[in-house]
Amino acid sequence: MDALTWARLLGLVLLMAAVPLAWIWARKPGASRAQRLIALTSLTLFLTFDLIVFGAFTRLSDSGLGCPDWPGCYGEVSPLAARDDIHAAQTAQPTGPVTWSKAWIEMIHRYLAMLVGALIVVMTALAWMERRRLQLSPWWATATLVWVLIQGLFGKYTVVLKLYPAIVTLHLLGVRSCWLC
Repeated sequence: MDALTWARLLGLVLLMAAVPLAWIWARKPGASRAQRLIALTSLTLFLTFDLIVFGAFTRLSDSGLGCPDWPGCYGEVSPLAARDDIHAAQTAQPTGPVTWSKAWIEMIHRYLAMLVGALIVVMTALAWMERRRLQLSPWWATATLVWVLIQGLFGKYTVVLKLYPAIVTLHLLGVRSCWLC
């Protein structure tokens, strides 16, 4: 992907993250940062669960290579912009891994993962800013951020290495162990 496409993808992620953040901030205008951090943490936990469920759907629908590059789709931000490439891949292999619906399933999973990652970055920053008032360790938020970054890398290499079994297994075990904590 070129720099412009990366910038578009970053802009999309920031726009997606702005919606729940604006909702949290506008919901209770007089709320303290600590109250907002609690609301953000709750929302992020809910979206993380959604991400895991949608990741399972992505895997079970065999959509993991719906867009065979990463983080975009054929070097584009969305399957809409990559429709010609998707059509060509589907024409070349009608029963192959690339179809219009699989591309969307894969990209929605990636968009949701990027949204959760962006919200965890904000959550971690707030935890560090409020560490004295909250009397809670900001290292939990930091550990969560590191965990999500590692999971993101496993997601990337799941696609880049074309569903290499060891990477897929580590990615799935990482999701599983996250919920055992």
